[in-house]
Amino acid sequence: MTLLVDTGLFVRSDLGFRIEAPAFDVPADDLSRPDSRRSGLRSIFGAWCALAWAARALKPDRLPSTIEQLLRDKLLLDRSGQESELRALGTAFARARTFVPIAPRCLVDSLALYRMALRRSLAPTLVFGVRTNPFAAHCWLQSGACVLTGTAEEARNYQPILVV
Repeated sequence: MTLLVDTGLFVRSDLGFRIEAPAFDVPADDLSRPDSRRSGLRSIFGAWCALAWAARALKPDRLPSTIEQLLRDKLLLDRSGQESELRALGTAFARARTFVPIAPRCLVDSLALYRMALRRSLAPTLVFGVRTNPFAAHCWLQSGACVLTGTAEEARNYQPILVV
């Protein structure tokens, strides 16, 4: 527990209550299929800026406030009829992502696309999941019935523990 608290993502609590995992379905569809269309310089630059922002936002002293701010921004949006727009943005991000020289990481990619979506008044869902034996953590972005970052197959290997 000390190692987890030292990351800054967790805090100790003496409130003797049990935390239950959220009841949340992982979709079967994703955007992992190859797309032959090209990415424009604007898309590549947008992805690069969002990924650079996300990499800075992952510093242990900044991550909790980053997640809180993203959630506040999301709560201000009207979430009606966004599925096709989020899929299109996710597809454009995935195409542009291949040209950005920042190592792919699930949290960096998810935060970057989340921020890009919020700036377009779109409200995806950020999901954090874990598995045991061996322990591993993963996160992904999804919209309704589609995983936007990573693959649905990979996401289904994790139990969601936090949904933003």
